[in-house]
Amino acid sequence: MTTAQETGQHGRSVGSAVTVGVMTVVGWLAVVAGGVLAVLAVTGDLSVEVPVQIGHAAPAYMEVVLPCVEGWSLDGGSCAPAASADEWPGGAALPVQHASGLVATTHDVDPLPALLSTVAMWGGALAAGVSLLVLLPVFRSTAAGRPFESGNGRRLVVAATVITGAWALSMAGPALGAPAIIGSIETSTIYSESGPFDMPANWLVFDLRMTWWPAIIVLLLAALAVTTHRGTRLTADTEGLV
Repeated sequence: MTTAQETGQHGRSVGSAVTVGVMTVVGWLAVVAGGVLAVLAVTGDLSVEVPVQIGHAAPAYMEVVLPCVEGWSLDGGSCAPAASADEWPGGAALPVQHASGLVATTHDVDPLPALLSTVAMWGGALAAGVSLLVLLPVFRSTAAGRPFESGNGRRLVVAATVITGAWALSMAGPALGAPAIIGSIETSTIYSESGPFDMPANWLVFDLRMTWWPAIIVLLLAALAVTTHRGTRLTADTEGLV
């Protein structure tokens, strides 16, 4: 082996070791971050929000999320249906925010609903971290020129399964936690310039929003798992003939 070849191989080895080391650190940091976020959600130190839409029982609302109220208008016009002034003060905004749609936010909720509604944050971080740690041997063997090493296909399947589970939980969790969160908002006192008042029931309802981008990662990992499994079998058959 020439000196140039030895230098190139050494450089690749160092680069592979650095890559694997970075992946290891990132994986563990993601796991820790997911655990911290879950603890913050349970202890009430994390803002809890769920996607909502205005229920059919609520009066029409403007772009600034101001309900229509009898005898009050923002621009001199009128809208319907309108709430009575006893039911909702004119000019008081609904307790929602715009974030790719309307979301209802609160800190006053029990631990389980808080954990369920924030699963996209802490569950996503945990899934990413666990998947990276599971795939470390795949990165290491691939960098060493052995992509079809025994067990790599299984590890890719495990990573795809972890991400699929986190994906499913990220959609099911908010749906399960939303009733308690919306109920907490409805039973809490809202303060406005006209004084405190209670949130009417059934004005906010859960809005199921599907997130599809994790499917791309799952499909990619599944395709790699199939390819790696076939490559492993072919490699084993070839070695058996030698």
